[in-house]
Amino acid sequence: MIESLLKASKIDKVYIAAVAGTTDTLEGDILDLQDCDSVTGIAILGNVTINAVLTLKAYTGDEDDLGDGEYETDTATVTATATSADNKLLVLDVIKPGKRYVRFDLVRAIANAVVDGVIGIRYNFRIIPTTQPTDVVNSNISVN
Repeated sequence: MIESLLKASKIDKVYIAAVAGTTDTLEGDILDLQDCDSVTGIAILGNVTINAVLTLKAYTGDEDDLGDGEYETDTATVTATATSADNKLLVLDVIKPGKRYVRFDLVRAIANAVVDGVIGIRYNFRIIPTTQPTDVVNSNISVN
């Protein structure tokens, strides 16, 4: 059997982009994990200044506005050297968070960092999705 990421997951762009900035938290869109057990957040970094600290966190809760939310313990963090984080990714995989809703937040500290966006990929569905969310304008599967 051939597995397809497009048929077994839902892919969302949960944060558009942010120009250079420090000492702020970029809050992504809230993802509903109903019918799935896992979600991966992928922060797409642009130009990151030396000493910048970037931390990708998952904020989870059972209320759709995350009014009852709290941060998961594990994070994905990088402290940039001269070019170590430029145009790279931070990836945080949240498996069975025990909550229905998840928001990925990217915390920027110390020095400037450009963010090209944050992607959320929901997977481990109990019912395989048949369509992608509206963030995906076109997709296809190529099997050779």
